[in-house]
Amino acid sequence: MASAASSSSVVTLNVGGELFQTTAATLSRAGASSQLASLGPTPASAPHFLDRDPRLFAPLLSFLRRGRLASASASASASDPPSAALLAEARHFGVEAALLASLAPASAFSPLALRPSALLPLTGRVAPSAVAVSPSPYSASVFAAHGGVVTRFDAALASRGSVLTPLPAVDSLVAVSPALALAGARDFAGVHLCRFPDEAPATAREVLSWPGSPSAPVLSMATTAATEASSPWLFTSFESARRNSSAVVAFDLNSLSPVAEIGRKEVYGADVEAAIPASRLSWLGGHNLLLAAGSHSGPAGVVGDICLWDVRASTSVPVWELREKEDCFADIAASDTLSSLFKVGAASGEVFMSDLRMISGGAIGIEPWVCIGDGQRAAAAASAGRKEGNGCRIECYLNWVFVARGGEVEVWTQVELAQEAGGKKLMRRNWVGNGPSVVMAGGGGGESVKEKAKIVSWGFGGSRMALARDDKRSIEVWDSAPAAIRINP
Repeated sequence: MASAASSSSVVTLNVGGELFQTTAATLSRAGASSQLASLGPTPASAPHFLDRDPRLFAPLLSFLRRGRLASASASASASDPPSAALLAEARHFGVEAALLASLAPASAFSPLALRPSALLPLTGRVAPSAVAVSPSPYSASVFAAHGGVVTRFDAALASRGSVLTPLPAVDSLVAVSPALALAGARDFAGVHLCRFPDEAPATAREVLSWPGSPSAPVLSMATTAATEASSPWLFTSFESARRNSSAVVAFDLNSLSPVAEIGRKEVYGADVEAAIPASRLSWLGGHNLLLAAGSHSGPAGVVGDICLWDVRASTSVPVWELREKEDCFADIAASDTLSSLFKVGAASGEVFMSDLRMISGGAIGIEPWVCIGDGQRAAAAASAGRKEGNGCRIECYLNWVFVARGGEVEVWTQVELAQEAGGKKLMRRNWVGNGPSVVMAGGGGGESVKEKAKIVSWGFGGSRMALARDDKRSIEVWDSAPAAIRINP
């Protein structure tokens, strides 16, 4: 009886002339949207026929059985990235996301284990202005903007495709999925949707505009994640062509229609500081808050405006706002997992932290920042009016905070002290790679120092970090996954 019950669950497949046998339970692991999940038990004499390559189907079936991809040879690692052909086959059967997530999930990301793994050359003579990485669980396809072109490298970095946008230069780039990136520019209107469909030419035909000002340029973008209950949203900061009004507009990325206009500002007379547009957006999904921040440099110095919006409650009044003048942010980011805001001071270049749980709703003008760097140096730099934070970048990914200073990247990690030391949580700094380094060169008894080229843009996804450097016509990829990345662009 046991043998009969077992044989009744066997599914026989004829894939391109080669027979495979498995169980319905194994095929169901492909997910309800995959055609494999709908294949029921069959006798060996009447198999399901799939007109596909059996050499590619075999490792996919092994993946469904084991939960990981078997190595192709004795010398290969089981965690090596799959070939472009295998990725295309996985995409056909609807298991690409699961396959890539098993190879380089976000849980495998370790900032101190990041090492350079690939250098992705870009066509043309223009250096990259923006880079983005597709979010987990899609495991880090890399997008780069150079001039008006957006180029996509697949997750295995084995193939690439490019699309020419109507924008002369792209300086704002967001990756929504492995096949969709959004491009904008500060001096040109609209958000351009760059699609990279399977086995079809890439396109950039659709444009999202601010309904109140269709010619408005884009200052910043941020997206939410899709859930079973809701579709993904895009938040876009627009400023009118005349620079006298601005707003953040939320779009539904499924319908491509505007959903809400948030925090519209109008400039009256010369009071520019009262209506600073948001040049930095960040979505805190766990708190359902949108960070919108911008700064203005005038004769009196740099003034920053930081707002937190609860889009469910109000789109006209923020739940919290801060107007700052002393050591205004050079860049600012939000961390969902750490429940905090982080900034780099424009004057000091030091890193500051603000705990969201300590911010009272609606409070304006209260100083929430705590310096997690050198507090004395920060105070001295602010009082002296220095500009040591100019050009610094800050970004939060998972449980870590990254800061780019010139060509180097530092990472801040939260650590918990032992109970005997009070059990407090502190932020500590380390360096990505081998730390700050310089290359010594020169001759004739003299030496010169050559620093790494400045980082102009970066992105994080899966176990990967991608960097664009000043005057470099390539994208630098760092990976913390154990396997080396093979590329053949």
